[in-house]
Amino acid sequence: MVKLTEEMKSALTGLLFLATSSKDGIPNVAPMGANQFVGDKLVISDNFMKKTLENVKENPVVAINLLNCREHPYQYKGKAEIVTSGEYFEKAKELNAVKIPGINAKGALVITITSIYSIKPGAEAGNLIETDD
Repeated sequence: MVKLTEEMKSALTGLLFLATSSKDGIPNVAPMGANQFVGDKLVISDNFMKKTLENVKENPVVAINLLNCREHPYQYKGKAEIVTSGEYFEKAKELNAVKIPGINAKGALVITITSIYSIKPGAEAGNLIETDD
C-alpha cells in the first residue's frame, strides 16, 4: 500500500484535477472539490460526473494532480471504483452537506492510490516516489 503523508492527504481534500481515459485512450480531465479520505481511500462525491463515470466504467485507472504544484509537487495514480451505496457513499453525502449544501451526491468514486510521482521541476521530474507494487 502507498504511504501518503498527512500533508499529501490534506492537499488531496482540496481542489484537484482527476484524469480518466476511455478504453480507446480518449482522455478527460475534470476538477473535483468534494473530496475526503476515509481510511486510506480517497472518496470523491459524484455530483455532476458524466464523462468521468463513463471512462471509469471502461478503464478504472486514474491520475490526479493539484493546481498548486509548487507547494505540492506530486502526481498520483490509482484505481477508481464507482459506488452508489454503503459507507463511502454515506461519507460522500455527509461531505456534500458541509461543503456544498443543497447538492445531493449521486454516488462516489473510491480511489486507491497505487503510485506517486514527482512533478517537481528539474532532475526529479517524473521520478517514482512511492508505489504499492
